[in-house]
Amino acid sequence: MELVGGNHKDLKNQFQITVAEGVSLPVEYVRAGHVGGVLNGEVFIAGGTNWSNDKTTKHWLKSMIVHKDRKWIEGPDLPKALAYAMYDHDATGFYLAGGTRDGSYGEKEVYWLSSLDMEGAWKSLPDLPEGVMYGAGVIFDNKFYVACGSIGNQSVNNMWCLDLNHNDRGWKECNSVPGVGRILPALVTCGKYLYVIGGLGEGSPATPLSDLYRYCADEDKWERLPDLPLEGYAWASKQIDDDHILLTGRADGTIHDGIWIVNLKDSSVTKTGRLLSPSTTAPLIKVADTIFWMIGGEPDSNKNRTEKISVIEVKSIKEV
Repeated sequence: MELVGGNHKDLKNQFQITVAEGVSLPVEYVRAGHVGGVLNGEVFIAGGTNWSNDKTTKHWLKSMIVHKDRKWIEGPDLPKALAYAMYDHDATGFYLAGGTRDGSYGEKEVYWLSSLDMEGAWKSLPDLPEGVMYGAGVIFDNKFYVACGSIGNQSVNNMWCLDLNHNDRGWKECNSVPGVGRILPALVTCGKYLYVIGGLGEGSPATPLSDLYRYCADEDKWERLPDLPLEGYAWASKQIDDDHILLTGRADGTIHDGIWIVNLKDSSVTKTGRLLSPSTTAPLIKVADTIFWMIGGEPDSNKNRTEKISVIEVKSIKEV
């Protein structure tokens, strides 16, 4: 393991990561900036962007593909072409908010999907207060949170939440994420809290960030934690246990293949593996208790897309 920053003697757990190759995306379905999740035990991705073969035209996608019986098959398309949306799923379905159809303007629409059947229909939920793109989304305690991103050409640090048990009440504004406006941060639940990680800060030139914030929903209050020893944006992150998160998909001007674990007690970072291909702006999907899939994304800054799927298994070993 490569240890970066923090007091690693205080770690209660050591983690071992193994990475295997999943069933690659069909070449006609490779993409980045897409959403993804699990419904009824089946993994899917939808939307995103790809480039024409001659790299002159960027295509904005609405198609969905579903992993079934070790094959990728078509699923119900998004209501419209969208990329860089905010999203998450829980036992009730998959939720998607905002995004963009052209990279210039954010969308307000919010959708819910409860079935991957081709006859399944996306249902509309209350619109976001603003059209937002390049932000982050997560479901926590039956509420869908959307944070940061861009409104027009302005990076923001707003956060809103929608009570999924009472969605007719619309979106509630939460206290804003501290610090500068940012696009492409990670927003992840861990234990009793939400965490915002890094992102690309506003300004010219834009700056990759290393800051880490913890949000208590009961108090609607943010707390800044020690910065991570790594700057980055377009992170993908998921909870491992109440004190640790899995982090990958890092971009900082270069696109990386590293897989890290963050100890939220001291912001220390442990590099424990590598993706099969460098990848960013791609979903990290938890498909089982210890299994995560990193699907597709951008492997470089040359308008390429990777078909690779890294199947990440996280094993925890109690220290003696």
